Amino acid sequence: MTNLKSGRSALALLGIVVGFFVLDAHTARAQVNSINPYGLSDALANPLEELQRRLSQSALSNAMLPMEGAVDPDTYIVGPGDIFSISMPLIKTIVPEISVGADGRMILPDTGPVYIAGLTLSEARDLILVRLKESFQNMPVDVVLLQSRQFYVHVAGAVPSPGRYLALPVARVSTILEIAYADTSWSPVSNRDLRPSLRNIQLIHTNGETISVDLMQYFASGNTDTNPYLQDGDVIHIPGFDPAFTSVYIDGAVLFPGPYDYRSDDTISSLISVAGGISSESSISIIRVRRENSDGSAQTFEFDVADVLDGDAGTFPIEPRDNISVARVEHILGSATVEGMVHHPGTYPIVDGVTTLRELVEKAGGLRDDALIRGTYLERRALPDATEKPRRSVFEKPLDEIEKLLVVDSTEIMLRLRMTDLDFLSRAYFAQEIRMQNRVSIDFGATMNGDARPTLLRDQDRLVVPRDEKTVYVFGQVRRPGFVGFEDGRDAEFYIKNAGGRGDFALDTVIIHPGTSDMERDTDQIVGSGDMIFVDRKTDIAENPELQRLVSEQIRTRSDARIRTMQTILQSVTTVASVAALIISLRR
Repeated sequence: MTNLKSGRSALALLGIVVGFFVLDAHTARAQVNSINPYGLSDALANPLEELQRRLSQSALSNAMLPMEGAVDPDTYIVGPGDIFSISMPLIKTIVPEISVGADGRMILPDTGPVYIAGLTLSEARDLILVRLKESFQNMPVDVVLLQSRQFYVHVAGAVPSPGRYLALPVARVSTILEIAYADTSWSPVSNRDLRPSLRNIQLIHTNGETISVDLMQYFASGNTDTNPYLQDGDVIHIPGFDPAFTSVYIDGAVLFPGPYDYRSDDTISSLISVAGGISSESSISIIRVRRENSDGSAQTFEFDVADVLDGDAGTFPIEPRDNISVARVEHILGSATVEGMVHHPGTYPIVDGVTTLRELVEKAGGLRDDALIRGTYLERRALPDATEKPRRSVFEKPLDEIEKLLVVDSTEIMLRLRMTDLDFLSRAYFAQEIRMQNRVSIDFGATMNGDARPTLLRDQDRLVVPRDEKTVYVFGQVRRPGFVGFEDGRDAEFYIKNAGGRGDFALDTVIIHPGTSDMERDTDQIVGSGDMIFVDRKTDIAENPELQRLVSEQIRTRSDARIRTMQTILQSVTTVASVAALIISLRR
């Protein structure tokens, strides 16, 4: 009989355990279905969505509670599920966990229930202490918020995954929207003409209070006042807007120019703040607002930047479709680099189009005694980019950036050549020469002596002052090409002789001056230090098969052109002779 009762008790206990797990499974399934806005079962749900859901729930769990710091007792709102701890040091009593019930009340030891839901943490703590002191007079009591609760908020509007989300009292609007926008496989707005308005988010509390949230202001400035905390049962509604009709535009010297969705309280200052602020106040002159009226007319308002940043002009109201232009001063502030034989090489600030080359050299401490003045040159990148300027990643080598730059240059060169009738070699020569257009034509010696017009610098200019090595470089059809020691008053023949003399296929001699790359064919002129002497060859012989193929193709093309010319002449002569013979025959 005893064994039968024991068996029935074990069976009943097993039934209770099984029922608990079944109930827990149903509860978990209900929560999953409440988060899944499309009503898909676990078998049909996207595995990535399930992973995102689990990660979001684990991030919102109390065991892994992310905090910005200690909660503010004057702003934290107490609600059902918050867990408190009460301690009485004199009698060494600690009530480890007392939670706020679903009805908003908390049961105090030897005191009874107290309603604290909806109060701030500071107000709830004062009320608890007052009630406890009624039962524990003249005894110190301390109340601590041990663990915050979880609650649901509702997200609706222009989001990929609207629905109900778990949140904490320390979660902000952006916390939940990061989860609601995590699924990038769904478009937040089906109408392609509309976009989510993150500057006009409506945060609706259960008491009916509505707060307009400008989340773009928070992203730009980090001002947490524009990204408020969430409360139990809040509704976050993200409206849509049509950029063609309800946008405002800001351009110029701001960090993030472009269109922004309009807010009814927008001012010049608020738009500049949303766009990241003014990037460089020292380069700003005026701020202009252009407004187009419905009848086609336009109005322009101009403000000094100081009045906008520190005065009353910053409160100027903005209307939809206004354009705010943050203009720079007339002169652009920039920098130029000096390399080589100056006393203090480096990068120096300049005023674009105002600072001269001579002033830059003076900033660098002047020229050194071993500077090669006639070989100094100024570089300026002038070839426009055909595509966006490449940005080098930290994982790329500098050579990779150069290769990307060459691709961009090649695209621009092809665009320039597409309407020409140049042959292949002419196109290749054009491409080679146009990449050299970063050189600025200057007479550096005359510029430094004041005998030439001042050379005005541009932003990112680069001045290179080479060392005077007291040598002349001889190459081409000579027997010992290389550097030959410089001697005053010598001509090209002297240096060719010291390089072993001309080779068997030597033809013309060219003297190339450093810096300007000017070429002279007069071998009787005096050669200067740093010059190069090139001895050309007689025959069309290339150094590698590819160049030889190009040379052969060019020779063949020229030969075909001469043959076609002769054929045209012969045909013309034959035609003239035929006409003459016909005329003579008719006369007879």
